[in-house]
Amino acid sequence: MVYFSPQIKYFLTSLALDADSEVSIVPKSDSCADPGDFVIFRYKLGQGFDSRRERVVLVVQPIVKEAGTGNLLLTGFRVPDYGNYTPQSLYDLYENQKLPKENYRTYILGNIWGSLRRIRKKLRPPEEKIPNKAPKEKEQ
Repeated sequence: MVYFSPQIKYFLTSLALDADSEVSIVPKSDSCADPGDFVIFRYKLGQGFDSRRERVVLVVQPIVKEAGTGNLLLTGFRVPDYGNYTPQSLYDLYENQKLPKENYRTYILGNIWGSLRRIRKKLRPPEEKIPNKAPKEKEQ
């Protein structure tokens, strides 16, 4: 059985009001999340108490492979513990580019412990994967 921290429970409860979202377990790969998706995971930070704490992150950049190490990097806005954010308020801040930069973090996918859960708006297709969308022409 899966147990979530109070922060994750609060976030998922507010998400339950949003019928346009879906939660799924995804593999830890470069295609696991797109900008605008939320991910929930435990991250390894050293040893001892609180070293594998759950995090809710709103992905703000595509997942990239670091040239030097080959690590896959996930960059996103870390939702503060017990903040009064709802998924919709964070989507609005993200779309208006008003997320506080001090909460941006970069995570190594290989250091994620256990499952990676993605929350995606059903009605929002991934930005680069919109079918039948003509590429923008360059102005001359």
